Order: sequence, then structure tokens, then C-alpha cells
Amino acid sequence: MKYKILTLGCKVNSYESQYYEEQFEKNGFIKANAKEISDIYIINTCTVTNTAASKSRQKIHLARKENPNAIVVAIGCYIQFIDKKKRQELNVDLVIGAKDKSKLVDIVMDYIQNHNPHSVLDIEEFNEFESMPIKEFESKKRAFLKIQDGCNQYCSYCAIPYARGHERCLKKEDVIEIARQLSLSHHDEIVLTGIHTGRYADGNTNLAKLLKLLLEHTDPSIHYRISSIEITEVSDELLMLMKENPRICHHLHIPIQAACDKTLERMNRPYTIDEFKERINTIRTMIDDISISTDVITGFVQESEEEFQQTYQNLKEIGFSFLHVFPYSKRSGTEASKMDGEIDGITKKNRVNQLLKLSSELRRKDMERFDTLEVLIENHKENVYMGYSNQYHMVHIYSSKNLSGRIKVRWNEIKDNIYIVKEGSICD
Repeated sequence: MKYKILTLGCKVNSYESQYYEEQFEKNGFIKANAKEISDIYIINTCTVTNTAASKSRQKIHLARKENPNAIVVAIGCYIQFIDKKKRQELNVDLVIGAKDKSKLVDIVMDYIQNHNPHSVLDIEEFNEFESMPIKEFESKKRAFLKIQDGCNQYCSYCAIPYARGHERCLKKEDVIEIARQLSLSHHDEIVLTGIHTGRYADGNTNLAKLLKLLLEHTDPSIHYRISSIEITEVSDELLMLMKENPRICHHLHIPIQAACDKTLERMNRPYTIDEFKERINTIRTMIDDISISTDVITGFVQESEEEFQQTYQNLKEIGFSFLHVFPYSKRSGTEASKMDGEIDGITKKNRVNQLLKLSSELRRKDMERFDTLEVLIENHKENVYMGYSNQYHMVHIYSSKNLSGRIKVRWNEIKDNIYIVKEGSICD
């Protein structure tokens, strides 16, 4: 039988879809290409905004329309977030929420043989982390390792705690074993990921201690990167480890979401802008060559022009390496969706464009700080080799010789926020 996976949402969803794909292949199913009609459709849903929820429903409808006789499975955040009645109204054969994702293929095979349905459990029942190890990633250079799921923070705009449940983590022994297997598959860099990666905890083992164990128990050639971490979770212990061990990449992605205290308070974020700035200064004092990027939501409920200008100026002053910018999008059921003062679309678009322009300026300024770069070669096209620097900037290297692995180079120019390295600029 042929299967097709349609993925919406975040990088964690993408990770989970890759796990589903690996499990389907392992059990003899065949992946359908984009234009083929499939026997099984897996819609990996998202509920972070009303738009994401709507797109999830659209994907379900399109799958059913493409093959009315197919087995259609809706899985993930949107399915967990909506109530039982709405699930029953979806034209699908199976629904799987935030639990039993690791059993997806078994559930599908049981449905094929016995037509058994599947129940979505209440979010309060989620206590154990479901391990979904992936043996090999397509790039074969950078691998992702999901070590954490769920969130206890309850930001006012976010549906994730209701869709993924409370925080839970993969056992440290399992993390180490999966990392070993990934290194055997010739991956040079492992990215630790999750919904709240910085809150990793297994007994007395926090994220810093976990990284130390990984450094001790995996090949010395393997480097590590943290996908995203909150400012309140960047401990001195973690920073000292990053400073002392060159195998941990000197880049942190720390979401700020807004850089104005009034906006942060409405968002229910756990810091003031002064507290955020103070911690950023500490990080840079400890690791002078670190790059720090961030996420920003603009056009949040009641965000005045004055609040936006405060955010803009503070983002500029902090000097992030780049910004991921998102216009605020309402999600029904969150605290923010009950607030008055929706910002119009034109204003949101204008603010997004201003922040994107700022991001481009900040990235170039950050890139110009470095003379030499350590780059992981990930792919190439003819004589152009591509990868990311230690600080997570894109690099294009022109070389007539074959390049692979992690190399050091001197850049010649920056074009469209990409380092250009010409022939002969590779360091010995």
C-alpha cells in the first residue's frame, strides 16, 4: 500500500513526520510522490493559530477528495486541541492526538486488518515521553534528536500546552543511545530539539548535564546545537560548558516575542525587557563569539504604535543575529483570543516588513564580526558547496576540489546575507 504524509506547523511536527515515514518504510509501505493517489493519508496537524487549524481541515478535505476510498488519518496538535464532537465531524477514519504518535503505523495496520477505531486521551493523562528515534536524516550531515515535549508556560497567545500537554522528557540513557546511532549513520552535527528544550530534566540531569554526557559518550567529531531555548533557561552551567567545549556550536536561538514590557505582560511572558537584556549581556560576556537569534510576534492584541517602536528600538539595541518575524494570529481558546483590541492586517504587514528589514541589517552586522568560519558542508551543486557556520549563517564555498565534513574558511564577501568563499580561501 502507498502512503502520503502531509505536514503542517513547526519543526517538531516535521521531525515527527520523518519518524512516521521511517516506520512506514520499515513495515513495507511505499511512499507516494506528490502527484500520485495514495491508499493512506496522514495529516500531521497544527493548531498554533486559527489559520493553521483551518489549513489542517483543508488538508483532510483534499486527501479525502483525492481518494474517497483511502484511509485518512489526522494526527497531532489540532486533533488534541478540538473537542470530541469536532473530531467526529471530520471526515477521517482515525484520529490520534498527542499520545500514541509512536504507535501510528501499528494503529493504521490494526485498522486495515480489524477496522478498530482509536480514542484520543485527555491531555491530563500524558505523563510519559514517547520516544520517536530517527535513524538517518536525508541530509546525512545534520540530525535532529527530540528530547522533550509539552509546555507548562501558558503564554496567552499559545495553544501548545493544551495540544501537547505537560512537559515530559526522554530518559538520558535513551538520548545517549540515539545520539550514538546517529553518529554511526555519519551525521556530523546533532540538534537537540523539543517544544521547551531548555527545560530538559531527567532526575538530577538538566540540559547542561545531558550535553556533558553526550560529549563524553559520543565520537569526538560530533558537534551539538540547541534548537531553541528560553532566556530563563540559559544557565551559567550551560554557558560554561559551551565556552569550554568547541563541540557545542556558539549559537543560541532565544525567543523574545516582544521587546516592550506592556506587550510582554499581556503575552504572559516570564521576564521584563531589562531582565532579558541583562541576561543577554551576561551570555556575551561569557562567550564573546556567540550569535543570538530570536522570534518576534508583531501586531499582538492592543500593540500600540508606541509599544511597537519600543520593541523595534530594543531589538536593534540588543543586536540579535537575525529575527524570525510572525504577525500575530488569533487562536480561539487561548487567553489572548478573549482580549479586545485586534490590530488590522495592514498595520501588521507594515510592522512585519519593518522588522524583516531590521533583521537583514542585524544579520549582516553580526556576520561581519567574524574573519574565519567553521562550516559544516551539507550539500553541493557542481562546484558550489553549501553549509552553515558555527554561528548559523549560510555559507557558499566555491571549490574545484571535493569538500566534506567540517572545515575552516575565510569569507571574501557577503551577498544577500550569505557568506561567499572563493577558490583558495580554505584554511589549513
